Amino acid sequence: MKIERLEYDDILILCPFGRIDALTSAEFEKALLEAIDEDPNLIIDLQETEYISSSGLRAFLAAKKKIGDRGAFSIINVNDDVLEVFDMTGFTDMFHIERTDDAKKDIKVIFFDIDGTLLSHKTGKVPESAIDAIGKVQKKGIKIAVATGRDIVEMKKLPLDGIHFNGYLTLNGNICLDEDEKMFAGNAIDPGEVEVLVSIFKAGRIPFVLIGEEKRYINYVDDVVIRTQEATHGTIPDIGEYQGEKIYQCIAFADKTTREKLEKLLDHCHITSWNDTGIDIIAKTGGKAAGIQKFLDKEGILRSQTMAFGDGENDRTMLKYAGTGIALGNGSPLLKKDADYITDDIDEDGVRNALIHFGLLGENE
Repeated sequence: MKIERLEYDDILILCPFGRIDALTSAEFEKALLEAIDEDPNLIIDLQETEYISSSGLRAFLAAKKKIGDRGAFSIINVNDDVLEVFDMTGFTDMFHIERTDDAKKDIKVIFFDIDGTLLSHKTGKVPESAIDAIGKVQKKGIKIAVATGRDIVEMKKLPLDGIHFNGYLTLNGNICLDEDEKMFAGNAIDPGEVEVLVSIFKAGRIPFVLIGEEKRYINYVDDVVIRTQEATHGTIPDIGEYQGEKIYQCIAFADKTTREKLEKLLDHCHITSWNDTGIDIIAKTGGKAAGIQKFLDKEGILRSQTMAFGDGENDRTMLKYAGTGIALGNGSPLLKKDADYITDDIDEDGVRNALIHFGLLGENE
């Protein structure tokens, strides 16, 4: 069983993952009793806890008995299933318990998609309200990171002036860079699968892009490539040849039928669309959610302390993985089903309004 221990402002937080049942309760109880010796007023964050059985409940009772009158721990971010168990057994009368919805948002980092989330496709710019709001929450100590399908070179060509990022999860989280743009984690596509992808690239049946750590190149350019990149303010890679380097992402400029064929063909890759004729191909073990976890591991931040903004299909895993997932009003209907909250359109101050809604920004700020 995974149990994280974190300390913020001299408060000890214990975070168990998964189920606390007959198989895991002994390990959890040991960690809980040891933590109580350090701080009887600790917080137990159940954001990542799926369920608690009777064995798990006994661990809480043992902790309460050990503390006695020395203090009282709090249990926060309790989901509905666990809350039902606590209520049925009277634990809600014995302990201070906060449901997930009731717990105060303690956001430490916000992840933003770029296209359609920060960068408006209508104006080709980031709304001034978003730039202003992001700067203000950043001054409050909240980190801002970008999670995008673009690589850092292409991203730097976009009109994102006015926003300072504390991290860059590029290529859909498969190359992770710190605020100095130095790579701290990567997730390359399986070498065996790369052989097939390179064959597709060389065959030249569809426009196909290979992206390594330092460069990206396309096999050929046609009208579909030009129209797709113009619609998303993208740049067209140089035509090049594969030199044997690690590949972190591929882009295919193809219709829905070709996408379906690629999904059947590629066993070790995951495919998402960002345009009707633009798809990203990444390692099945990758994605924005995986990139977020690498960032959290590096910074010592909990999932429950994260917020993510997105608008497209390739943002689905990110919004579901983050503690709070927010879909822009202009986002896809599929994404909105996965969101915790749907804000206004990007051009109607959607970012700012969501930050106000969750109390990260005041109405008059």
